[in-house]
Amino acid sequence: MDKYTLLALAILIPSLSAFLCYVFNKPWVRNVIVFVTALLMFAVAGGFVYQLLQSGGKIEINLEDLHLPFDIEFIFKLLDFVLLAIIADIGMKRKKPLIVVLAIIQGVLLLLFELFGSVKEPHVAFVVDYLSLIMLLLVSVIGPLITIFATGYMKEHEHHQHLEKSRQPRFFAILFVFLSAMNGLVLTNNLSWMLLFWEVTTLCSFLLISHDGNEQAVKNGLRALWINMLGGVAFVLAIIFIYNALGTLSVEEIIRSKMTPVGLFPVGLGLLCFAGFTKSAQFPFQSWLLGAMVAPTPVSALLHSSTMVKAGVYLIVRIAPVYSGTTLGMIVALAGAFTFVMASAIAISQSNGKRVLAYSTIANLGLIVCCAGIGSYVALGAAILLMIFHAISKALLFLCVGTIELEIGSRDIEDMQGLFKKMPFTTVIAVIGMISMLLPPFGVLLTKWLALEAAVKFPLVLICIIIGSALTLVFWSKWIGIILTVSYHAKYKMEKLPLAMWITMAILVVAIIVTGVDISMIFKAAVAPFLLESMKGVPETILNGINGLWLVGDSGKVVGGFSSIYFFMILFLLFLLYPYLYRKSKAELLKPPYLCGANTEEDTKGLEFNAPADTVDQVIVHNYYFAGAFGEANLTPWANFIAGAIIMIMFGVVI
Repeated sequence: MDKYTLLALAILIPSLSAFLCYVFNKPWVRNVIVFVTALLMFAVAGGFVYQLLQSGGKIEINLEDLHLPFDIEFIFKLLDFVLLAIIADIGMKRKKPLIVVLAIIQGVLLLLFELFGSVKEPHVAFVVDYLSLIMLLLVSVIGPLITIFATGYMKEHEHHQHLEKSRQPRFFAILFVFLSAMNGLVLTNNLSWMLLFWEVTTLCSFLLISHDGNEQAVKNGLRALWINMLGGVAFVLAIIFIYNALGTLSVEEIIRSKMTPVGLFPVGLGLLCFAGFTKSAQFPFQSWLLGAMVAPTPVSALLHSSTMVKAGVYLIVRIAPVYSGTTLGMIVALAGAFTFVMASAIAISQSNGKRVLAYSTIANLGLIVCCAGIGSYVALGAAILLMIFHAISKALLFLCVGTIELEIGSRDIEDMQGLFKKMPFTTVIAVIGMISMLLPPFGVLLTKWLALEAAVKFPLVLICIIIGSALTLVFWSKWIGIILTVSYHAKYKMEKLPLAMWITMAILVVAIIVTGVDISMIFKAAVAPFLLESMKGVPETILNGINGLWLVGDSGKVVGGFSSIYFFMILFLLFLLYPYLYRKSKAELLKPPYLCGANTEEDTKGLEFNAPADTVDQVIVHNYYFAGAFGEANLTPWANFIAGAIIMIMFGVVI
């Protein structure tokens, strides 16, 4: 297939599938549509990989060459205003004047820009380079896998919600529109077209977060809508300022311009970073992503891994070469580092599994933003690698928590004691996912090491990364310890999961291991070419070896490295030995605790006993959550205040 066909398929296949899912109400038909769409999206992503390799690292698509019988630019502009009208209508129906005002401001600014700006659209409408290809693969592989998982999950979810009429047609339709918009966002070279796709994801996030229709879901969906609309207003202003300064909306030309103090160009860059902060839930905008936890688990997995929040960090990383080495870049790095340490700290006080994952996501997004702000060869390499590894691991972990919640009726970590006895498959998968966020040789830890190396010349940022990394060890270790607790009952039962759910989790855990083993190949094949192209003249400071990555100092000598493949060999041997060691453990070593002399027969945690009057009582055992030191209510107001001050300083600098 040629590049035009691939582009059309990347955007239109999910859109067509959205329509078909909405029209056909029979579950088996919808499941077939989801599965076929997933295969087609995998194939399209593979087609782009082949085309990019054949083209030497860049694909440029000019729609004028197609001589279309309609004005595509007019259609995009019309869709902008239609979208804003829909959002304003939502604000009026929900009696949220702020949403209406933000939609009107965007519409008026866009209208004035089109009428009086003499706007010249970029000649090249879409560009595929290695960064956009990485994002395309995340969206078009992880996204469809999550939709496959949802075919098994949503039936049980609606059963627990006691719905009389299924809302799955609408749910899957929005999921696919979301994926379509994300593909368009990462492929377009036109900043104004990116805005359209950007706001489509904003609308989809509201619809998905509020999907269950209860008061809490709608409230949190509206919060996500107005916070991201605030970023949308900043995006529109950025378009106006940048175009007036440079006379172009081409993302490629903007990046090539570097940081030139022409007109309000620096302010435009600051506004783009601000828009990225809102979309990626950086402090003080994190509340919308935390509120999104009320949505069905596939929505949480999608928002946190390959779509919504990744759109924010993608924009910041994409324009990072423009402000690299400037004061703006250092403030962006500080904002990201502060988010990383504060989100990691608050996560310690959380016992709700989804909120732990949410704060972990916010923290890792902060680290990506921090690396983009530093903007060096090592830092940008770390940012892009972390985008990849975090997307896979966090998608898996959210799906695991959703699966656990369906089985035990809770997402509280304390209720997961002895989980291995009830859900051994999900427990093992979840532990691997957590370890991939925590320990060597998995990629997330490696990117933190690269981030530390990149920040050595910036003490305040370096301290934040060190403290944040240490704090992440606490909440992951507590969680792993809880779910691996084994009671005195020797027997365990394998859980029964829908085929779509366990296959999706199995594929993602394999992806975690494969990408960890092949981190050097990933860097060589996709990350290094992007760095070489976007940072011309900057010396390479990361060497790629067949068994890991190595850093080169100013003297040209290797100063550090990481041989991931050897670590994986050791882990693999331990993994093979574990079943043998488990079977060799003697039953007499597992002693029942003395609980008034009578443990219950069905107790899987080793905490239940027969109390007086034949009632069942439970011993209270739980983790420390340090609510006094790391409590959400204590830290959030101060964190929001400091983060807001950093953003104000950022705009003071660029103005």
